[in-house]
Amino acid sequence: MSTPTTILLFGFTHSSIEIARQLQGKNHAFMLVDNDFSLLEKAHALGFELMIVDYTDDEVLQKLGIGTHVSFIFTLFEDDAKNVFLTLSARSLDPKLHIVAMTHTKDAIHKLEIAGASTILDPYQISGKKIYKLITQPEVMSIIDATVFGYHNINIEQLTIHEHSPLNGLMINDIYPIEHYNLLLVGIHDKELQKQFIFITEGHNHKLDAGDILVVIGEKEEIERYKKEVIR
Repeated sequence: MSTPTTILLFGFTHSSIEIARQLQGKNHAFMLVDNDFSLLEKAHALGFELMIVDYTDDEVLQKLGIGTHVSFIFTLFEDDAKNVFLTLSARSLDPKLHIVAMTHTKDAIHKLEIAGASTILDPYQISGKKIYKLITQPEVMSIIDATVFGYHNINIEQLTIHEHSPLNGLMINDIYPIEHYNLLLVGIHDKELQKQFIFITEGHNHKLDAGDILVVIGEKEEIERYKKEVIR
């Protein structure tokens, strides 16, 4: 019996291809979906199956599993209007569905929020300046070197701060850089701001609370040690 598809990636774009490769590498059940038949050849050449459907039809979305066994969808079309429409349709079919929506313009962010997106991917928040600050840190470059040459088992992981963690109530400046652990703190997902990701390079001395999520990069064993000793 085949594993039910729990993740749908709408829009056959560069972003969906990269996400699909990550999911494929971790054996997650997913499906790539688009409405453009001309993309089939490209998908097959890259080794992916692409489902061509009319995503504007609610019955089609239900047949894909929205409202039943699908737990995550990504709306990754290059057209913001398509992402907003699909988000609205999917949310009406399943109030509990986790919808990750891509936006290409700042004007679409508010529309996606109203439509019911759980998380909004805004490339404009990741400006070239922030990326430059990030990659010029020596510890990041050492991780990139290790990843490229395959010397270490490098992972990116989200760590939720628990109520009894010693991090609860501290400021970002109190924990950055992370001492005694070979880890890089990339940023914080603030539970109160819900959809906002705060890059560590932005310089905000944010107060950490239970429920906030730290995004760290490091070796799997080091991440596990940090989770056990600090995150709890």
